[in-house]
Amino acid sequence: MSAHARVLESGAGALPVLSHFPEVVREDLPQIAAELAPFVAPLAGKRVLVTGASGMLPAYLVDTLAYLNDVGALSAPCRIELVVRSHTRAKRRLGHLQERRDVRFTMSDVREALPSDVRWDYLVHAAAPASPRAYLADPLGSLDANTVALRALFERARIEPPESALYVSSSEVYGTPDPEAIPTPETYVGRIDPLSRRAYYAEAKRAGETYCLAYYEALGLKVKVARPFHVHGPGLRLDDGRVVPALIAMGLRGEALALESDGRATRTYGYVSDATVALFRILLSDCDGQAFNVGSDSPETSVRELARSIAGLFGQTEPVRVNMAPGNAQGQGAPQRACPDLGKLRRHFGFEPRVSLLDGLSRTIRWFRAT
Repeated sequence: MSAHARVLESGAGALPVLSHFPEVVREDLPQIAAELAPFVAPLAGKRVLVTGASGMLPAYLVDTLAYLNDVGALSAPCRIELVVRSHTRAKRRLGHLQERRDVRFTMSDVREALPSDVRWDYLVHAAAPASPRAYLADPLGSLDANTVALRALFERARIEPPESALYVSSSEVYGTPDPEAIPTPETYVGRIDPLSRRAYYAEAKRAGETYCLAYYEALGLKVKVARPFHVHGPGLRLDDGRVVPALIAMGLRGEALALESDGRATRTYGYVSDATVALFRILLSDCDGQAFNVGSDSPETSVRELARSIAGLFGQTEPVRVNMAPGNAQGQGAPQRACPDLGKLRRHFGFEPRVSLLDGLSRTIRWFRAT
């Protein structure tokens, strides 16, 4: 085993009760579990591997699995295998799980071979730098996590095929959609400049999706693809460069909110608990070789309106300042509109987002204040 891949066995302490989960997360978990209750029986007694487990979306998947074990939702507890690269981030977001018998952390860069005793019945690959600040700082890491690492996992899966695998892709695979392709369906093929800096992430995700299709068609791997759209909630990093945490960071510092753009671009913003339900439904389905949009499809909100809403939650009355001549390299090439077509998710799973934009933002702010 390499120096970068060491396994941390959990202790023998008693399983924590709900109060041990982070604030706000513990409020979301019962609703998530209630929505998933009719569908999670296949996880009983199984091993579930989640890569990139300290990220916002995968951490919610992990907490949900732990909570399902705690409340006896499964006829036998599942075994939760987590791969994380940063011990500090893992402790900050998932430290409440480190003494559990049903959880094991493996500290490893996913580009390295995992220890042979890390095995799985269900696989969720979510290890990749998602924020512009992160993937612009490490473009090769972004490319490798979605290609080299993904293929290594799939090669392991050839020997022991999982019951299901989920690749967490991104709405970035669509690039800047044509106006007639908004809301954007899964059938839209995308429009991306491969020589733009955003391609470090977007093209990596597109390549990852192609690997999924190849392993499904050539080897019958039961893999599905999820394409999250602008999901926010507990677990975001204030320094990740995206607009929601950037604005919340200003509010927490008591600063008047200011935008690095003219604020006209529009987005729809989904909350992490809704996305968690969708991801589990996709993972536990028989929709092999298919992709699904994940997020919220309303309201379509301008960045300026978003900033006003966040300012209001902080009790600010000053106007939001905008930059009419933006020079932000991180935002260059970002689409002016982003909105998913959730028709496929609805048809297959009866999915409906439950958390409103204001409620989701409020919960996110409460989590940041608590942590």
